[in-house]
Amino acid sequence: MTTILALDASTDACSVALARDGEIDAIFELVPREHNHRLFSMLRTLLPGGAQAAALDMLAYCAGPGSFTGLRVASSAVQGLAYTLNLPVAGVSTLACLAQGALRRGVVSATDTAFVLLDARINEIYCGLYRFEQGLPVACREDQVLAPASLPADYLQGQQRVVAMGSGLPYLTQLPGPVQAEVADVLEDCWPHSEDLIPLAQRAAALGLLSGASSVHPVYLRNEVQWKKLSEQGPRGG
Repeated sequence: MTTILALDASTDACSVALARDGEIDAIFELVPREHNHRLFSMLRTLLPGGAQAAALDMLAYCAGPGSFTGLRVASSAVQGLAYTLNLPVAGVSTLACLAQGALRRGVVSATDTAFVLLDARINEIYCGLYRFEQGLPVACREDQVLAPASLPADYLQGQQRVVAMGSGLPYLTQLPGPVQAEVADVLEDCWPHSEDLIPLAQRAAALGLLSGASSVHPVYLRNEVQWKKLSEQGPRGG
């Protein structure tokens, strides 16, 4: 069986998960602005003997979009582990992870469409649209960042029952009227969980879409933000 370590720090939530022998151990906390401290503490708790002793086969992480600081923390941790242990990596969309979690918890059905919204600050949202195939989310459109009012009016046209979720829900009333009209339900208090990265990482492995340490990077969606590799980064604060 493949042993997978998964990490997420892309929102106010922070979590780690270890999949081994068909079992998943996970730690999840809401820790705004404390990811740099809590993520590594969680890893020590989850892997008391260290990452090398865990005999990992691959790594997975929420690559973004999301919090700039949180994405850098998670990417740095994954890149360091991947270099040290020579492990392949699956970078997964934060929005896909949220959709997968909603399906796992049974708050959306396999025939629903997940309309995922994250607060991108400065009056913008990250948004993605996912349907489900064989129990996994598949993107209907590319993830994007934009002002709520600029979302195309036909964005949800033709979709099956649409369920909106994520920290961007407060912007729902700012979306174009036709978009609002297509939303059948909303899910409050919805956060990405690392355990939901596991099946998405397994799919990536089956499709040959894993990458190496040098390819680990956050996906900000804002083109003006540049990611630096570990060798290019200065000291990181808390």
